[in-house]
Amino acid sequence: ALGQTPGNPTFAQPAVCWRVLARMAVTPTAAIVAGTSGSAILDLASPSVIVLALAVLAVVLIRWSSQGGSDQGIASLATPMSPSSAESIVGRVSEHGAFSSTPRLEGVISPGGTEVMYSNSSEPYVFSNDNCDGKVLFLHRPTHDRTLEKSGNYPFSDHFKGRKRLWECRIQFRFKRVVNDPLLFGIELDEYVPLNAASKKLMGLTVAALRHAAGKDLYHSPGDDPRTVTGPLEKPVFTMPLWAFDQLIVTPEGEDGPSLCDPHFSSFGSKRADDRSAFIKEISALKLRPGPTFTFSFWGISQFLDDINWEITKVIPFSKIDFNKFCGAPPVHYVLYTLKDDEDARGECRHLQSRKDYFFKLSFWSSKKPPSRTRLMEVIPPEALRRRPETEEVKRRKGWAGLFACCAPSQRSS
Repeated sequence: ALGQTPGNPTFAQPAVCWRVLARMAVTPTAAIVAGTSGSAILDLASPSVIVLALAVLAVVLIRWSSQGGSDQGIASLATPMSPSSAESIVGRVSEHGAFSSTPRLEGVISPGGTEVMYSNSSEPYVFSNDNCDGKVLFLHRPTHDRTLEKSGNYPFSDHFKGRKRLWECRIQFRFKRVVNDPLLFGIELDEYVPLNAASKKLMGLTVAALRHAAGKDLYHSPGDDPRTVTGPLEKPVFTMPLWAFDQLIVTPEGEDGPSLCDPHFSSFGSKRADDRSAFIKEISALKLRPGPTFTFSFWGISQFLDDINWEITKVIPFSKIDFNKFCGAPPVHYVLYTLKDDEDARGECRHLQSRKDYFFKLSFWSSKKPPSRTRLMEVIPPEALRRRPETEEVKRRKGWAGLFACCAPSQRSS
């Protein structure tokens, strides 16, 4: 039971196990004589005890490598399981406050997502629904650790170097039908959040800052208060027209779209910062239809929204605002949808759920501030609790772990 704590059966990392096993491998007298010298301790140990200690360490390492090493989190959860098994896993993890020991953005794509997404993945995430096939990649600075951020020793650091953005979201679409209505994208909340006068003023300042960054054609609604509004309710929403994206790449039919992980991605296509008027004109004239591949990237408002620390920044000088002041509780949703006429409410201008046709929805949270256990069970389908495709690092660890396959615990079928 090395490294176990109540409610957390995960094995300790090898560095911890070495220290524990060194103590196991010596007699009390030898430990006293050796003092603080680890090498002296091992020299005095009984050979048979050392062999036993190394055997235990091998089993620990196998268990550790099979869980993806120190990269815990959602990526280490088992492949498809029963709802009851999923509930126990989600419950255990949420009790400890996060899916990952390393702060990052996490989320689930709908409709059509098949796995749990996290930021700075080495591969894009794939989704498919009635409207489109797509891929998404979310990049985020390590805003939780200034030392790490300054070191540049994190994924996509070369891309962030010299830029103000805190994050960037890249989305690629192949549409299954012609999109005739305007495609809107932005942020949506689960339900109305009551705000006091001070919070309403803060929200006004925040929306003004976002409007300045994204453009005046921004739709914002705090949502309908169920205590005062009868009938269908509008959820809190903040959306922008498609030209509020920051980068556009159109790939002709028959050709492959660019890789969302390409280190030269920022040099592709058109960018709003280069020529705002020309960019708006180009993207407004787009014909979203089957055939071509449409790739978008968005970062314009990221300097105000620190998703990992779950804070709004730069709205009030020298002050940060907790996301939950406005959203109530995670998750928050990045959305792309069109609006259709509601036959039961002619002339309706609100963004009611009955009018929305979703092309993409990412329900996200920070691993530092995850949703409640109950909400996680609602958001994450059991089929999404599975491993990502193995990285080369995981394959390497499993390679040497295979030497001890005879000692490894067998996988239980569900």
